[in-house]
Amino acid sequence: MNTNQNKHLRMYLNTQTALDNNTNKWNTLPIMVATKNQYDELIQRIIGQNEKTNPASKGITESKDLVRYGLTEKAVSLSGTMQAFAAVNNDLELAEKVTLHKSDLTRCRETDLEALVVPVITEARNRIEALTDYQVTEDMLVEIETSLDNFKALIGQPRTIRNKAFAAKTVLADLFDKADDLLNNQLDKLMLRYRATNSDFYEEYTRARVIVD
Repeated sequence: MNTNQNKHLRMYLNTQTALDNNTNKWNTLPIMVATKNQYDELIQRIIGQNEKTNPASKGITESKDLVRYGLTEKAVSLSGTMQAFAAVNNDLELAEKVTLHKSDLTRCRETDLEALVVPVITEARNRIEALTDYQVTEDMLVEIETSLDNFKALIGQPRTIRNKAFAAKTVLADLFDKADDLLNNQLDKLMLRYRATNSDFYEEYTRARVIVD
């Protein structure tokens, strides 16, 4: 990865964090969720491709904490929704299975994080139709899984690539072009709806989009 690409990747990760910090503001908009999933996949592929082209590199070290933070926020949010669902249905067994505390995910070993998050996703997916009123969708679950894969990539574990739209042999430069195109022509345009309705979120996003020299 050259210097320019490294600067772009930092911007991509900052933008990803801005979106993850405000998940509850956009995750009810299906096109936004789908586009965010594509964006997460591209970042994951960039990190993976860079590891192939530069075996000594494991991605940007400091980004690992940011990805873990975003994953933690999304997993704990899903856990809360599932606990509410379990309470309404008086399902104590389910409540026990899906209960996650933020400290569980921030203090556990990196390699143990997947084992804590996946059962909550599985229980939600098994009840996806019953969770309609709770606005839990398949795209939301895939988003959490993608964040988990991003984290696994950063700690050197095998990744699961779920989006088949990207060719396996895509080179690093092409991935950066795709990420720029998605940001410029899709995410930036979708974010315009928040400029008036949620200016703080919009400003956080636009600040994150700046490439720092």
